[in-house]
Amino acid sequence: MSDPNRVVKRLLEDRIEFKFYAVEKHLQILSDMEAKGETPNNSRARLNWEIEIEELLFHLIGAMDCLLDRINERLNLKLETRNVTTINVCKKLRMNKRNDLIKELWDLLNPRNPVRSWLKIVTDLRNTSTHRSIINVRFAKGNMHITLTEDSDSDLEIIPYLDDRIQRMRDLIDTIISREPLLRRKKYPSKKRRS
Repeated sequence: MSDPNRVVKRLLEDRIEFKFYAVEKHLQILSDMEAKGETPNNSRARLNWEIEIEELLFHLIGAMDCLLDRINERLNLKLETRNVTTINVCKKLRMNKRNDLIKELWDLLNPRNPVRSWLKIVTDLRNTSTHRSIINVRFAKGNMHITLTEDSDSDLEIIPYLDDRIQRMRDLIDTIISREPLLRRKKYPSKKRRS
């Protein structure tokens, strides 16, 4: 069994893992609400769903933002914090001949790519959720179908949809980190205890 203090310390020291921890907590809250029969088709429950989904998306996109910040810092890209964006980090890495590091990320977010990738859709969802409702409830052939507004073509219900996007984000971030040892989680030396 792992030491709870060690887990907390690791989460506080690794902002990417902190973000995924928060994402999983919000997904669990959504699952618990669904298990209790609280679904978005009821206005009171819908309010809670909107809150949890917005928080989940905030932290999910935040995980990528934290990776970009880590890339900037550890690979010495010298971007000011406010300029650490996907496009700016990708440009700097291309200038440094490090396209290999961010190829998948660039393919997913390249503004010239006409295809809306899963990452573009999740980013749009997060952006939309800051301004308006993102849950779409519609009735077709006597059945209720609840989706997210930016990806209403998806056949997945909300929780499986979010779970899939969380896994895709984790896989993308893990792939990028695995390519560069400097991006891996720092190991801090153990402090000597006083006797």
